[in-house]
Amino acid sequence: MVPGFSNLSSLECESCHLGKQPRKSFPRRVNNRATSPFDLVHTDVWGPYRVTSTLGFRYFVIFVDDFSRYTWLFLMKERFELFHIFQTFCAEIQTQFGHSIKILRSDNAKEFFGASFNQFMTSRGMLHQSSCVHTPQQNGVAERKNRHLVDTARTLLLHSHTPPQYWADAVLTACHLINRMPSSVLNNEIPYSILFPARDLFPLPPHVFGCVCFVHDTTPGLAKMAARSIKCIFLGYSRLQKGYRCYSPLLKKHFISADVTFIESSFYYPLSSVNTPSCLDFTSYLRPIHQEPPINPPSDEHPNCPPMSDRPLQVYHRRPRPPPIEPIMATPVDSPMTDPASPPSPTPALDTTQDNLPIALRKGTVATSSPSLSPPCPMPLPIIYFWLCHIK
Repeated sequence: MVPGFSNLSSLECESCHLGKQPRKSFPRRVNNRATSPFDLVHTDVWGPYRVTSTLGFRYFVIFVDDFSRYTWLFLMKERFELFHIFQTFCAEIQTQFGHSIKILRSDNAKEFFGASFNQFMTSRGMLHQSSCVHTPQQNGVAERKNRHLVDTARTLLLHSHTPPQYWADAVLTACHLINRMPSSVLNNEIPYSILFPARDLFPLPPHVFGCVCFVHDTTPGLAKMAARSIKCIFLGYSRLQKGYRCYSPLLKKHFISADVTFIESSFYYPLSSVNTPSCLDFTSYLRPIHQEPPINPPSDEHPNCPPMSDRPLQVYHRRPRPPPIEPIMATPVDSPMTDPASPPSPTPALDTTQDNLPIALRKGTVATSSPSLSPPCPMPLPIIYFWLCHIK
């Protein structure tokens, strides 16, 4: 197209490399499996998960044999437990299969590069292959296995309406089932059958995860009329015992037993216990605030009191004031009585209708300057009043 550039094999441009350099594409992996078990083992750590399991786990680590694609899964509470788990795993492989791990392939996590971890691998002649930074494609077997495990565990939880705190049990159950399923990488062979050709594929019949089960109660000293089983939720299979793993949410206790009765058509948790719909229906908690009924008048709560609407009317309907009484004679200066010239006025009868009014209304209507509403003074006796009027 451009004269002089037709035979140009490459164009070295520093600015183009700085401004346009993409990441390298990874070719499709050729199926070059290891030729014997444990020649190459893939590993990866998953977590932390925001929901802690019933036993306090937040992580898990997997070890995948490249030859058989059999997966070992170990739960962890913290990442520093990885080294101890790896030591246990290496000892198990050496004892059970008579093989040593030759190559361990992992990502670039710092847990795999500790001084004790490197010293342990060097003392046993193992090679540690790690991926480059931010390049998970170089540890694709372990990464893809993590996705397979998590997808299967999520499906088990959603299908059984089980709360997320049982995720660790769901992951262990998913690993147990995946190891016993045909794999296209193995030409539809089963990983468990490759490593254990003489063993039964399922020592115990499989059952539906999360269903209702009843574990036989073996507590000594049960009463004659006590229940003989405990209602639990089925959570998987035991790795070292020929029994089912069950859990009682009421007792907060795990059980491993072979005497279990299953009701696979019924799940322990109903559909309403799933957390997702409750989060979507969060606005329902705000509805009663906007639909609160109006406040009823106090007359509904206290039938003896007059209605609230009548109270303002009673405040302005006062008793008529009596006309002022003119004094008959002036009061002497040295008289010990107060206001002796005024004739005795009968004590006004108390208005019992105001007793039902609140104290604030009754006290607020009293005028201190009005003589008719002032407290009554003691009146002189009739004989004394007659003597005072005729003393002169």
